[in-house]
Amino acid sequence: MNFDAKIPLLLQLGFREAALPQLKAYIDLLWSSNEELNLISRQMTFDELMDNHVIDCLLPLKLFPEGVKEAADFGSGGGLPAVIYAIQFPQIKYHLYEKSPKKQIFLNQCKTIAPNLQVHGEIPKELKNIDIVTARGFKPIDVILDVSRDYYKKNGKYFLLKARREKIEEELILARKKFKDLKVHIEPLTSPVLEVERHLVLI
Repeated sequence: MNFDAKIPLLLQLGFREAALPQLKAYIDLLWSSNEELNLISRQMTFDELMDNHVIDCLLPLKLFPEGVKEAADFGSGGGLPAVIYAIQFPQIKYHLYEKSPKKQIFLNQCKTIAPNLQVHGEIPKELKNIDIVTARGFKPIDVILDVSRDYYKKNGKYFLLKARREKIEEELILARKKFKDLKVHIEPLTSPVLEVERHLVLI
């Protein structure tokens, strides 16, 4: 369990040096709570948590848009990527939507580390004052747009962390049947630690 060994890589990916203590506090909380709450795989080692989840969330960090005042994260689970982004961008009011009451309790604990978090249950029909929606490992693209249809119609912006290009293209076929005017940019991401296929989907 060596967070310090990963610090050069975290900084290289654009994470704020001043926020490293908060990031470590969050990762320690995530790691210690996981056995009870199953926030990530219980079989995972600490290094795998860092490589598969934390570094994974930071891959598109430099592409995060400037000027965001409020963001929403769908299916927040253990807080990846939303808690990490809330630590990185303390000026953003970050709304986390998570249905599981147990996971909501964990996310509320994260507010001691990132006070700019707001934790909610169901995604509301209307998202007010939201500049961007983030999601990782949540639902297919058409479902994400469906549950936020009113927001999408008002030129809503989405920052979606996805894996394989083939799967993204399959999801987009379904999404374009429902949303004829859908405009998407897919940005390939390269992990410095894993041989994996990762993409950022921008809508």
